[in-house]
Amino acid sequence: MEMLKVNDVEKKYKLKNKDTLMAINGVSFNIKKGSCVGVVGESGCGKTTLGRMIVGIEPYSNGNIEFKGKDVRKIKRKDPLRKELQMIFQDSLSAVNRRISVKEILAEPINNFYKISKEELNKKVDDLLLKVGIDSNDKNKYPNQFSGGQLQRVCIARALASNPSLIVLDEPLSSLDVSIQAQVLNLLSDLKSELELTYMFISHDLEAVYYLSDSIIIMYRGKIMEQIDDIELFHDMKHPYTIKLLSSSYEYRSKIANKGIEMINYEFEDVGCPYFNRCKSRNNKCKEVIPTLREIGDGHKIACHMIK
Repeated sequence: MEMLKVNDVEKKYKLKNKDTLMAINGVSFNIKKGSCVGVVGESGCGKTTLGRMIVGIEPYSNGNIEFKGKDVRKIKRKDPLRKELQMIFQDSLSAVNRRISVKEILAEPINNFYKISKEELNKKVDDLLLKVGIDSNDKNKYPNQFSGGQLQRVCIARALASNPSLIVLDEPLSSLDVSIQAQVLNLLSDLKSELELTYMFISHDLEAVYYLSDSIIIMYRGKIMEQIDDIELFHDMKHPYTIKLLSSSYEYRSKIANKGIEMINYEFEDVGCPYFNRCKSRNNKCKEVIPTLREIGDGHKIACHMIK
């Protein structure tokens, strides 16, 4: 059963010189209930913008995004579905109000969606902290009193506070020390199983995506380059850009960091393959004709003229 349906979605930004920037270009995919879809690509490929559109933070220009059968643009603040869509951001310190305690941070979404007593609220906060491995005695501390890994756990707890169905994870590991990344990744995996959550996992780290995801989407310049519906097809991925990402995953882990709203920050004319200038396998057709995303096997799609 598809929980989320993304159909031919576009996101356009108007620039100061009155030109239009196409940040998301004709993206389509579904997310099944209880699954995790990994969205991978370089900084500027549009993956964070896509995540923000899915949870309703940012509107899309064309196409349609449906969550449980309803257009996400029509899910208003008081709509019961609003609490089921949450997002965890990369920079945990920027994502919270540093002037209030962790207890207040977790209480805010609970009070927004539920009417409960003070005693029930305290218990809910304690339970949330326990779920993410934080001592409930630390609930009166402030964000700057926690390490990066601990604060990301607090942000995970905040996302869980509204009892969500779908959580968009926007680079939740990239700001953490490598030694802490595995702990947080295991926590996310355990929570997914325990709470029957559905994830969209945005990352540049293909190893982390492989560990957590059931399917993978590779994005470049706002378009899907390759898509597998089963993680068992991971080692069969063929797009030249995907191969580059696979071969340089360690380099990406250390060098790529996405900050704020993700924007495409390079010029691109809508003629030919968007990866043409960087591809070593290109030919004249690649320069002149935009490749369509087509199926090359069961559950395996690719946008490349060179792959048969």
